[in-house]
Amino acid sequence: MSSNVFAQNEVVGEAPNDSIVVQDLAKNSEYFSKGLEAKYNENYPVAIYNFEQALKFFNEDDASMYELSFLYQAANKNHLAFSMIEQASKLQPDNKWYQIRLAQFHLQNSDYQSFMDIYDKLLQDEPDNIDYLEAYIDVLLRIGDYDKVIEKLDIVEQQLGQNEYIFLQKVQIYDEQGKKDKAIAEMEKLVEFMPDNTRYRAMLAEVYRKVNRDKDAYQQYLKIKELDPENQYINVSLMDYYQSMGEVDKAFEEFIAAIKNKNLDYETKSQIYNLWLTKEMEKNVPIFEDTRVVGNAFIEMYPDKPIGYYIVGTAEYNATDYEKAKGYYFKVLELDKSDFNTFFQLSLCHIELHDYQGLIATTDKAISFYPEQPLFYLFNGVGYFNLKDYEKTIKILEKGRKLSANKDLTADFDTYIGDTYHFLNNKEKAYEAYDRLLRAKPDNIYVLNNYAYYLSLDNKDLERALQMSGKTIKAEPKNATYLDTYAWILYKLERYQEAKKYMDKVFKYDKNPQGVNYEHLGDILYKMGDIKNAVKNWKKAKKAGGEVSKYLDKKINDEKIYE
Repeated sequence: MSSNVFAQNEVVGEAPNDSIVVQDLAKNSEYFSKGLEAKYNENYPVAIYNFEQALKFFNEDDASMYELSFLYQAANKNHLAFSMIEQASKLQPDNKWYQIRLAQFHLQNSDYQSFMDIYDKLLQDEPDNIDYLEAYIDVLLRIGDYDKVIEKLDIVEQQLGQNEYIFLQKVQIYDEQGKKDKAIAEMEKLVEFMPDNTRYRAMLAEVYRKVNRDKDAYQQYLKIKELDPENQYINVSLMDYYQSMGEVDKAFEEFIAAIKNKNLDYETKSQIYNLWLTKEMEKNVPIFEDTRVVGNAFIEMYPDKPIGYYIVGTAEYNATDYEKAKGYYFKVLELDKSDFNTFFQLSLCHIELHDYQGLIATTDKAISFYPEQPLFYLFNGVGYFNLKDYEKTIKILEKGRKLSANKDLTADFDTYIGDTYHFLNNKEKAYEAYDRLLRAKPDNIYVLNNYAYYLSLDNKDLERALQMSGKTIKAEPKNATYLDTYAWILYKLERYQEAKKYMDKVFKYDKNPQGVNYEHLGDILYKMGDIKNAVKNWKKAKKAGGEVSKYLDKKINDEKIYE
């Protein structure tokens, strides 16, 4: 940078023009100093004004030009900023700071050739300057001149000797060019140059895996484990390797080691668990015990996080130990009281255990966190339904149904709504719900069966009931419940021989028939004139118990049918 310090000695008899020049230079120096002071105080408009004034008194003041280049750029006056540094560089072509700044403007303007011309000269003056080299190579990479990059790197390597940066740049370039062998050769040189650097060994192993040199990759993994047994990613790498080789047990060992590796972060562990679980589920084989091991490893490492308890709970659920599963899910909710998946799984446990009070309590909490989630309203309604609190059932189900936008879920709501209205003896509402459901899902055999049976009890639309029931036995020809319904509708239609035929199938396929089955058979036999066997089956119905008619005892005593 040019100096702004000027001689103060006055010469007697000096020409007037010389005196003006000295005065101007003094003014220039004064404004330059004020400009620097304002800049350091971050008063940039004042700084710009002073540097501009300095230039008025000395228009070749390259130092002011340099400062203005920065200030103009900060003020988004890029054309003026570029003009200033361009002028300064012409005035002081050997000032490297001016040249570097000018080169940056060329780079911003995508004038790569001008940038490289400047850096060619800079590298001639300082061939060992890695910063220059990196900037120059970055531009060569931008324009895709890979051969010239390699040429530059070779020259620098000759000057500086082997260098980590050079190896990595060559690997990147050979990768870009698709020259895998050369990229691998450079990585191998780098590993040989820095044999204790596990990061580079991991990079080399990754390259080996890409070109199917799995055995070579494996050797690098083993070396990494030897050098750094607690390397944060080595277990994950080995797990992936063993999985690809089909060595499932070893892969699982490394998976558990990864979970227990204190240097591997929790988020990565969670991700690899999800990947592992997805792959295992694709195999469609039971993995209960392995999942327990995984969950317990998480619990050991992270006793205050819910993931381990959730994993073990789900393992127990899949193993049908619902009581144990429930305990683990409760622990999850202690740690994360609003976890959606846990509420869902815990609800299923309650249902499997017929714990309907527990189901209501769990889903009440779930609804408090997820008031717009219809699924929990359905579960809540199922709880009240099984406790025979039909008024509460219908209230919660009707509310949940309004929230449902899913066709299948809405069908489930309508199923329970229909059944609930039936038990409330509101047949019109019950049939309305069933009709609504069957319009959406005409092949829902559960509803087809219930609807048909209820119609037969009401002696209503019997032909339609028979048609609906016929669909159920076509879908499941050995289902005793559906066969019983079909036989009963035939009975109501006074088609007794056919009814008897289907009741015989009920007893053929159901080795533990219910009381209602014996009673229906007795009624059919009575209508067919076989009173002795009718009474015999009514007695069997009483012994079997369950849902039998209120007239059963009277039928037995009087040996006569009542309906």
